[in-house]
This record gives sequence, structure tokens and C-alpha cells, in this order.
Amino acid sequence: MDGDWLVAALSYLASLARRLDEFPRRVGTASSHAIDLIAMASPSSSHRDEPAPAPEEATRDWAELPRDALLTVLHKLGHVDILMGVAQVCGPWARAAREEPELWRRVDLRLHGRRLMPPRRTNSMAREAVRRSAGQCQAFWAEGALDHSVISLLADTSALSLKSLRLIYCDWIYDTPLALTITKFTLLEELELSNYRADFPKTCTAAGKACPLLKRLRLSSERFVKHSQVPADGEVAAIATTMPGLRSLQLFAKRLTNGGLAAILDGCPLLESLDIRHCFNIVMNDELCARCSLVEMLRHPHDPTDDYDLQFSSPDLDYPWVRMTPQTEYYDEWEFSSR
Repeated sequence: MDGDWLVAALSYLASLARRLDEFPRRVGTASSHAIDLIAMASPSSSHRDEPAPAPEEATRDWAELPRDALLTVLHKLGHVDILMGVAQVCGPWARAAREEPELWRRVDLRLHGRRLMPPRRTNSMAREAVRRSAGQCQAFWAEGALDHSVISLLADTSALSLKSLRLIYCDWIYDTPLALTITKFTLLEELELSNYRADFPKTCTAAGKACPLLKRLRLSSERFVKHSQVPADGEVAAIATTMPGLRSLQLFAKRLTNGGLAAILDGCPLLESLDIRHCFNIVMNDELCARCSLVEMLRHPHDPTDDYDLQFSSPDLDYPWVRMTPQTEYYDEWEFSSR
């Protein structure tokens, strides 16, 4: 019976996604976007000429959708869409999105190409997601103007469950406070700090010492700058001396040298995947190629970037570079509700 409800819900919401003018105004733009996502996941979404819903579907009370069916629908959506749209549809939907910790064990607040949101909204949304995980958050991925209050809350509530932490464009999070906090995530297996303005040598050192299960590390830059005045030795030394268990390492567009790479290969003998694309200070000579031959999946500095999933710019090989703040236009259309 619940399966019939779910199919009916997806079909009905798919039709509503193509008839937004009939959807209640209080759902708003964000909910319309969320319904679009449900429509794409619906079995009937491939049919462009969807007929109008049957009278019995149009009059069905979707607030009475069985809880397990509703959670299946919510699991098909991203957390940004849930926080900013679906949770505002009706009371039962809001309660299900708020009261089910399973829905928030792996929090993904990446924007997937959307413009950055204002800092206040970004942090309110992230803190709400952490609270809804009820101390069971195993993965936290975020992008945008996040500040350290969110990481502190994550440490206070989910220090003993967090296994994956990925932060992208979070320029309001700094090395020293993050280094102090990350020592609480002793079960951490994956760490990403990408497209930042600064490096994180203290954080890398602290993570290497406090997180013995750490296997995947991603420290990627938005642009390679050959003549940057900021040294990169701290991160390299931290990786080489404190992370012997690493299996996967990506250092996209970093100021890595042959000597630094050799130190990492010495200190991380279990590496299976190494991505050093756009690390143009590296010269892949015969000696270095021989040393890298034991790495199962190796991406060279000049390898194609077609499958790279973050924003990056053409390298600066000639002049000192002053990094411009990325994506300064905020997307301020959606409303966020924590009810």
C-alpha cells in the first residue's frame, strides 16, 4: 500500500512541477525547484506531455503521505532543497525533515553550480543541518561562506561519529582554530579543504596526528601560481610526516616541487591514488616517474581536467597573482526555514 502511495506521490508531484502556477504560493521558488528534482526522479518524468492529475489525485491530502514513503521522497532531494523548500510545504513534511536523524547522517550542502548564498543564511542553514543530525552526522560537506561556529557545533555534537569533512570555498574558516577543533574528529577518514585563499599546515599536522584512520586527503587550489609569495612547505611536511596511512591524495594546482613530492612518496607508502594535475612546478623526470610507478592511479601535472569537479582557472606561469574573491554575487532568492 505504501508503495502505491509513493508512486502516486511522485507522479502527482511531477505533474505539479509542470504546473507551478497551481502550486500553493507559500511553497515559493525553492520548493518549486525541489519539486522539479522530484519530477526528474519520478518514473513518469520522461514523458513531456504529462496529463493533468486525475480528480482523485488532485484532491488527495498529501499531508497524509505515509512516513516511510515521505522519507523516501526526501532522500531523493539534496539537503539545500530540503532546508529551503520542501520543509515549507506543510507541517507533516516539515516535521519529517526535522525529526528524522537518518536523513541528516550525511549532510551535503555543496551548491553544485549555484551562486553563493549570503553568509548569515549559509551558516544558519548549516547549523540547522548539524542540529537535525542529532549527534549522528557521519559526513559533512559544505561550500560557501561557512564560519567556524558550524565546525565547533559539529565537534560538540558529532565528534565521535564524523568520518568525512569536506569544505570548499569556506574562506571564513582559518587554519589555527580549525587545527584545534579537528583533533576531536578521531574517526575521520576523509578530509577536503579546497579552493581556499590560504594554506592549512597546522590543520594538516593536527589531523595527521589525531586522526589515525585518515585515508583520503584533498587540498586543491583554484589556480596554480608559479611565483606566489606564500610557501607550501607546511602542508607538504605535514602530509609526509604525519599521514602514513593515506590511500588517496589530491593536490590540484598546488605549489608542490619534486622534492616535496618525493617526501610525500616516502612518508605515504600506501598511496593508491595521487592527483597532481596543474602542479606545474613538478618535472616528471625518469627518476620521479620511477618512484611514482607504485601508485596505482596517477594523474600527472599536464593530464586532462575534463573530469575535475571543482571550479578552477588557467594557471599563472609568469607574474605574481593576487587572488580575487570568488563568486561575490550572492543568491538571495530562497528563504530558509528551521521550523
